[in-house]
Amino acid sequence: MKRIFSLLLLCLTACHAPQTLESGSWDPHVRESLNALMASALPESYAVFDFDKTSIVHDVSQALWVYQIEHLAFADAPAHAFLDGIPDPSREMAPGVTFAQMGAFLEAEYEILVQRLGAGMSLEQMRESEPYLDFRARMFSLLASMDGVFGAPVSYLWMPGLLSGFTQQEAREVIHSAILEHLGKDKLAVQEWRSPDGRWGGAVERGIYFSPEMKDLFACLKDNGITPYVCSASLELIVEGLACDPDLGPGLPPEQVFGLRFVPSEPVTAVYDSSYVQPIGPGKVSCIKTHMAPLHGGRGPVLVGGDSNGDVPMLTAFPDMRCGLIIDVGRSLTSPIGELAALARSGNARYLLQPAFAKADGAVEGGGI
Repeated sequence: MKRIFSLLLLCLTACHAPQTLESGSWDPHVRESLNALMASALPESYAVFDFDKTSIVHDVSQALWVYQIEHLAFADAPAHAFLDGIPDPSREMAPGVTFAQMGAFLEAEYEILVQRLGAGMSLEQMRESEPYLDFRARMFSLLASMDGVFGAPVSYLWMPGLLSGFTQQEAREVIHSAILEHLGKDKLAVQEWRSPDGRWGGAVERGIYFSPEMKDLFACLKDNGITPYVCSASLELIVEGLACDPDLGPGLPPEQVFGLRFVPSEPVTAVYDSSYVQPIGPGKVSCIKTHMAPLHGGRGPVLVGGDSNGDVPMLTAFPDMRCGLIIDVGRSLTSPIGELAALARSGNARYLLQPAFAKADGAVEGGGI
């Protein structure tokens, strides 16, 4: 009987042995440090990750934006000349061209493209036409100009607004279709979108990728009793489409995913919920303190993951954070996130620097806040 009991105890001990990360493409020091953290974390600990370019390669909001353009998948955005959320459309986005004027061009071109599809032109033929090539290049320039004129938060608030007019179910279906079309390491690419006259456009990152290493990290955290959360400046509805899918992503419960939120409505509107601090920059710290810490004894996260300047506030706000995991996507060395990366390179035990798990040839810096 004692021998049987000993065998059972040995089996139970083995079944509950701490889970460790597979080697994969982890930097050996980063992997060792994360395994040590997971083996020694206090009960009810938690970890918080940015989503775009941290949890995944590339940006899920941009993948949806590309999909909507390539499929003309808009509901009522054209009726507003694609300008919802732009603070002052009378401002110039380029010499001699205001945002309002660009919006009028886009609305007119969109109508031409829709009419051609309705008359029997195939989607493939439409994508080779000059109005379409001009339309997508102008959409790129509109988005890029927002960053330069108003700052990155405006563009991150603008992109989800292109879902306005869809029912909630329709929005989820468009998001799911975009994820399916763009998900996969082989889908990562950089494509030049240029108007026929050469004036508008630029390099567009395509594809998204949830690496096995990051899926493994989310699973190991959970297996070691550490609750993983996502805190993103993408629309919560968009992030949930991948983060909460058990087949495509890590299968997180929706209550562990936080992102931008619209006022609940049917159909979707581009009105943001003023009763909720949107998790952009310092708003991520507020999100953690308000929605996560109270569920974990008021403590801060033991692990925070990020890649951009918008993640620096949550990477520096919590004295009880044991590790700040920085995904190196090539940010400027003199930027705030670059300075944290330099600390990690210098051997500072508080920060870890992990090379990106994949990168498209010709990938451009930027995106992800």
